[in-house]
Amino acid sequence: YYITNNLRFSSRFQLESNCKYQKQQVHVMLALILSSIVVLSTPTQAHLCYNDATLDDVQDYSYELPYSPFDDYWNNQRIDYNRPDNSKTLVKHNLHLGFTVFGKFVGNTDGAVIRAGYYGEYNKLIYSVEVNCASKSWKSFAPSAADPKIPAPYQAGVLEKGCLDGEEFDLILKVKQAHQFAWLFNGEPLQKGMQVTHFARGAHRKPRNRTLNVPSPDESPRGGAAKAVKFNVETSGAAVMTRFAFGRCVAWPRNLPCNETRDWLWERSKGESFRATHGAHNTFWTVSCLSHGLEHLFWPTQVLHGDEFAKPQSGWVCCLDMKTGEIWKNDKARFCRHMVDWISDLAPDFCHEALDEELIKAEEKKLDRSI
Repeated sequence: YYITNNLRFSSRFQLESNCKYQKQQVHVMLALILSSIVVLSTPTQAHLCYNDATLDDVQDYSYELPYSPFDDYWNNQRIDYNRPDNSKTLVKHNLHLGFTVFGKFVGNTDGAVIRAGYYGEYNKLIYSVEVNCASKSWKSFAPSAADPKIPAPYQAGVLEKGCLDGEEFDLILKVKQAHQFAWLFNGEPLQKGMQVTHFARGAHRKPRNRTLNVPSPDESPRGGAAKAVKFNVETSGAAVMTRFAFGRCVAWPRNLPCNETRDWLWERSKGESFRATHGAHNTFWTVSCLSHGLEHLFWPTQVLHGDEFAKPQSGWVCCLDMKTGEIWKNDKARFCRHMVDWISDLAPDFCHEALDEELIKAEEKKLDRSI
């Protein structure tokens, strides 16, 4: 269970003093616990990526999965909760892995092409895309029925935005199910169409909008992404890669203030007002910022997406550096708690150390001088 709105509760009140902050934070969180608990699925966030590597303007990068998608590594807490591996009961959210490539354009972009794909053993294609800057277009490929190593044209489209010298770009692959994915380039979906599926919980069946299944000779749920072993991306021309992030997480550009981080995540998220079914993650996996002119600062208590070490159906509640948005002192063991435990303990405020009152006062002075 998750609290959807506690990522955004900071906009409801001002920071006038440490005492007031602590009292209001506890009251608001407790109110949210009592009134806003809903059942949610499990997506992701950046601090808790399995791998987050800086790349030196490379044009060819390949990443092999450290564990197979159905390996129990991705659910380290399952055995502790009496949920051992069972070949008849697949943990489908193990497939919810994310790949994010960051890069930039250096020079004339007319010859810039970006190709990326998800592959199984022996280079068998699962799903790939190609972005062509010169024609402002994209196309995708699925494995051919005759030979999965040979790509077959799947979909194509036109980009809303072009590629410009000096600008940064990002390419995201979010795996949703064995044959359902989300590719995005600079926040633009590289796929079309949707389907209605039904989610069963007990006797109730709830309709849900989902992306189309990518054609594949492999059946679900053990085919497609379940057989993935490698992610590969190649660029040409002016396009170079500067960073790669992978895991059950959501990544965003480094060194952004909180409000720009929030907007960047929203532009790539799912939801009626955003990218609908083609977004990479749900809108509640964002960041919470201060208000009243201090939106560039991160709220010190944040909810992060559950990684491979999170308890079943739980995210993390972590203390963040208000200026950088990083986990406080880079110490997850001390400054993060399982969300299910945090809720059971009635949402205690444990991020006093991360609350930087001097920073808030300094920023308020800057704000006053600018008015």
